[in-house]
Amino acid sequence: MNRDNFIVRMQLEAVERFRRRESWERLTAADVDTLQTKVADLPSEVETDVIESRLLDLRALKMQLALAEGDAGTFERHRRRVVEIAMLLEEKSTIPAVAAQLAYLASVQESVFWEGIGLNDLEELRLRLRGLVPFLDRKTRTIVYTDFQDEITAVREDATVYLPKMTGVEYEKKVQEYLRNHLDHIVIHRLRTNQPLTATDLKGLERTLVEIGEDDGPTLLTGLLARNEAPSLAHFVRSLVGMDRTAAHEAFSEFLSNRSLTTPQIRFVEMVIDQLTARGVMEPSALYEPPFSSLHAGGPEELFAGKSNVIDGIFEKLKTLQPERLADVG
Repeated sequence: MNRDNFIVRMQLEAVERFRRRESWERLTAADVDTLQTKVADLPSEVETDVIESRLLDLRALKMQLALAEGDAGTFERHRRRVVEIAMLLEEKSTIPAVAAQLAYLASVQESVFWEGIGLNDLEELRLRLRGLVPFLDRKTRTIVYTDFQDEITAVREDATVYLPKMTGVEYEKKVQEYLRNHLDHIVIHRLRTNQPLTATDLKGLERTLVEIGEDDGPTLLTGLLARNEAPSLAHFVRSLVGMDRTAAHEAFSEFLSNRSLTTPQIRFVEMVIDQLTARGVMEPSALYEPPFSSLHAGGPEELFAGKSNVIDGIFEKLKTLQPERLADVG
């Protein structure tokens, strides 16, 4: 603490006292009160870590205390959040610091990692992750800061809080893995190749994805679609598995074979095919954004000036390729 700081100088006697090592060897109740009321809130010149790292420190401490006190409910709640953090960090593998810990992050997600875990293991977990958590996207986190003291107004017994077997992040990862490893599944194949779907097709796929979530499957699937703002299950699945390039190429073949189109116009159509192959779904509004806007600053209408029938046809084709339209059949 800077003793020239006027705020510090107001409590200089206490500051000077606790600068001495011997003052800490036998703290009395009065000493603790002095530290809490006169010293703790004073400004210091010690550099602090970012809030995300300190919150991870706090979570690790709560897990250590819960483990030592045998509080299984508290430990499990924090354990699940740590597993989610490890999953989210895995997606940041292009960051060197994260890449160096990928094997460890994968092990944290395995149940065997937590079997017989001890206080030292939790400390290692804290040290390995505290420098990585600032890399998490802020939109995936809800952080609430409070500074108040609880007051006990009454005591009551509540039923045990239900803890789901699988978190939303864990479920999403399992669903992604399933879809990408089962591209030959009849419904997934039909979605990728732009073939009509029936209500039975969608019900079967929905049932499969619900089973992945075990007892909480229906709730987890509903939450997954809501988080991804997917208008339908078909839309969500297509956005993950993409569209078969041959099917996308066939859908726009009439434009590619149009010999009246210029090289930039042909390139525009090819870029549409590239986007559908990679992303599976595409809103017509995306044609006014990068990378399409790099071809002509005036947008599609300017690029296809004098050929309104062509650009109108491209817009209409995109609408017909929406997964929801396929699901309307049957």
